[in-house]
Amino acid sequence: MVPHAPSRRVRFTHALRIASYNRPLYAAAALGVLAALVVTLLPGTPPALRWIAALSIAVIVWFACASFLAFHWMFDRSELLAGDWLKTEVAAPERWVQFNVGLEETTVPLDEIFPHAAGKMLDIYDPKAMTEPAITRARRERSTGTTASDSASVDNGWGDLVLVMLAAHEIRDRSARERFFLDVARIVSPAGKVIVVEHLRDLAAALTFGPGALHFFPRSEWLRLGTLSGLDLERERRMTPFVRVFVFRPPQPHAKP
Repeated sequence: MVPHAPSRRVRFTHALRIASYNRPLYAAAALGVLAALVVTLLPGTPPALRWIAALSIAVIVWFACASFLAFHWMFDRSELLAGDWLKTEVAAPERWVQFNVGLEETTVPLDEIFPHAAGKMLDIYDPKAMTEPAITRARRERSTGTTASDSASVDNGWGDLVLVMLAAHEIRDRSARERFFLDVARIVSPAGKVIVVEHLRDLAAALTFGPGALHFFPRSEWLRLGTLSGLDLERERRMTPFVRVFVFRPPQPHAKP
């Protein structure tokens, strides 16, 4: 079950878990700091090299600490995983569809938030296409137990709420993302909402994750996909500096004068 609120006793639960998925990167960072420290302490090290080593230590420590604290902010301290924020974004739906990649950090308990609604949970993880080591390791160690499934069984216009939760950026192929969004637009009801929750490739991500920010896509990509699939952007907002919420809807018919 996904926790409804950050634990008061274990406040770094999700941050520690995500760090464990990325442990080879953190191990490499630790080795890099150790190597640079040795260089700075060796007798006879040229001053310029000593300064470069010290700068390397500062950069490595910054990104290691900043990324861990960002995970903590996003998943342990914010409202994201509790999901109650959805009640302010959409009216209570009769039917919902949630797309995720089968991890707690990409899942919101819609069945508890909207207990009277029917729902479908779709795990879009594809091991052939989603080959990043961290997500492979996370699936192996902490999967919610869902199995990969697609939307072929969901009727046109079935979902009053379609939630795409930190999953679409894992679709690395451009044409595959486009097909995915076209299918999302097919599923949503004429009066429904599509909510896309995503990390962005922006300044905040670059300052926090360094080169890892390239794994995300810029805001313009999500707007492009919304337009391509025929959805209108109703509104958007940040949920922490590292997560953005996009609320799309199908085009509304113009009222007759």
